[in-house]
Amino acid sequence: MNPLTKIAQVTGLATTDSVIEHTMAAEQISLQRVDEAAAVPRPESVSKTWVENEYDQLEAEQGPLWAAAGIEASRPAELAAAGLMRAAEGADHLAAGHEQVVDAARDRYLTTTEALSPFRRRAHGGKALHVCAKGALVLGDAVGVTLLGINIGDYPVLAGLMSISAATAAVISGLIGSEIRVLRDTRRRQFDIGLLTDTQKRFMHLFSGTDKGAKVIKAVVGVSTAAGLLIASAIFAGRAELEGAMTGLIYGGIAAAVAAGSFLESYAYADEIADQIDNAEHAYEKELARHQRLAGAGTLRDQAKRLAEAESIVREHDQRGEAAMKRIRSLMYGILRRSPGVVGHGAASEPPIGRINRAGGPQ
Repeated sequence: MNPLTKIAQVTGLATTDSVIEHTMAAEQISLQRVDEAAAVPRPESVSKTWVENEYDQLEAEQGPLWAAAGIEASRPAELAAAGLMRAAEGADHLAAGHEQVVDAARDRYLTTTEALSPFRRRAHGGKALHVCAKGALVLGDAVGVTLLGINIGDYPVLAGLMSISAATAAVISGLIGSEIRVLRDTRRRQFDIGLLTDTQKRFMHLFSGTDKGAKVIKAVVGVSTAAGLLIASAIFAGRAELEGAMTGLIYGGIAAAVAAGSFLESYAYADEIADQIDNAEHAYEKELARHQRLAGAGTLRDQAKRLAEAESIVREHDQRGEAAMKRIRSLMYGILRRSPGVVGHGAASEPPIGRINRAGGPQ
């Protein structure tokens, strides 16, 4: 039975009693003015009336009654949380284990930034400009090759695909400029090992001033140069055959300029120090995003919401039970107040301990 219904049956009060109702009832109570105030204490021969015992039991009933109601009301949320327990434990284990990965990525980022930031040359945000420049070079070169393919009788689709391939090859041939810039910067950063800080010694290869792959880079430069020349020569030959040598020279020169422009852009963009810092930052941000996904897993969120709901319901019923107990006690006092002829106007006061009467003895 609902506790409020039980109180209503015992007291005859409506279950919608509120502060306003109690306020209105209190306004009806007045204290009459008399010449002399007199109150009769409770008879010492009656320690407790039956009605007081009855209402003591009713008061004691409210706590367990409301607690049971709280358990009943919170049972669906607790069952739902229990059903999510295994999945939530697994998600929590993954999130807790991933904290070490996040910490390691953060330490790497902080260490890399502390050691290398003084030597960074490329500004933040340069990557977007780099990508845009390469895309513009590929697009511009592809247009010229596509027109050439169409003019010599190729299908437009095939000519377009071939042009993209050729333009990409021309731009990639210019990427070797970044390797040459890295080699130059490495030699320029050559340091006495003893002058490096402890964090910088972790990146000693960036300050050694030597690169054992210089011969390989020279070979790659030769291949890249040959690729650019072959593409420019092919465009020159095709245009010269169809439209004359001057037109072939113009379009061939443009193709060669695309490869050269890609080389120069790569040379200007290359910064091994900035790459190290940006890669560490990207790795840290990636692990942070992954950890947020793990920590915010749906099972963890749903279980937490269910547990919070169950706890809130139990607390609410506990408070209602405490309020009901006080209400029952106040009703009992009301009965006693209306029965002064039986129980007096109040409990008899006890004399202060150690009080001495006029006769000199203890009272």
